[in-house]
Amino acid sequence: MVAGMKILLLSHPLPADPYLHALRRARPHDEIVVWSRDQPVADWADAEVVFGWRLPAGVAQALPRLRWVCSVAAGVEKLLVPELPAAVPVSRIVDPDQALGIAQYVTAMALRFARELPRYDEQQRERVWKRHPMAAARHRVCVLGQGATGQEISRMLAACGFEVQGWRRSQGRPLHEALREAQIVVCALPLTPETTGLIDREALAAMPRRSALINIARGAHVVEEDLVAALRSGHLAFAALDVQVNEPLPPDSPLWEAPNLVITPHIAAQSSVHTIVAQFAEGLDALEAGRPLPRLIDRQLGY
Repeated sequence: MVAGMKILLLSHPLPADPYLHALRRARPHDEIVVWSRDQPVADWADAEVVFGWRLPAGVAQALPRLRWVCSVAAGVEKLLVPELPAAVPVSRIVDPDQALGIAQYVTAMALRFARELPRYDEQQRERVWKRHPMAAARHRVCVLGQGATGQEISRMLAACGFEVQGWRRSQGRPLHEALREAQIVVCALPLTPETTGLIDREALAAMPRRSALINIARGAHVVEEDLVAALRSGHLAFAALDVQVNEPLPPDSPLWEAPNLVITPHIAAQSSVHTIVAQFAEGLDALEAGRPLPRLIDRQLGY
């Protein structure tokens, strides 16, 4: 029998079974342990690889043989815990179909705002048949973040006639300067300590009056109480949040009653389990062969 690796699967809150079944098909010789809080540490302490969504407190320091951490998603912020040894490499998933799906969601929301479709929703409820002619939408859009997802969003919006500019922290241009020129702002940034709370009261105030915000990155990029205030005051005309700070969004969240806000439950796009496991298996092959690991992130930058 061929000896395999011991893998600790930490997919919670995502269900473990789809990953477990796909992994067993792709890597039948590996030992896979699904982590749970009630499980004895001895069952998983000798794992060499972590495949997961987040590292709960105390897990990383209990893995002395850990050689590699791979995210089950594009984001890695929930895996970059302080106790993870600096020498352990971390990879992420890059799914072109996920980037395409997110770009479609953003484009749908941008067009909903730019073509004033909520006006016609209201007219339909009131049984009013009235035209409001407008030219083709050529709004100025600023896409924050120019990774694979941000680039796909920019490409699709440009194809629909929007005037798109990308922004990334490394380019040195002040954020508020970029925001002042945008009628629509799209957040596609990785979540890092530097980008947490980046879209706050000051950033929203820098955006033009009656502009729009679309967030498909992470809920913590946006200070939600500041967003609600900007919508209630009329400074922002529209916002769409596919991600929120607390998911599931509690019934008593002020977001539910904020005017001109579209809330969706983190459904802009989902990577397929097949793609995720195939990329993870590719990394395991590289680890066993001593080749460079694919899709590594820069731990200093957080992405």
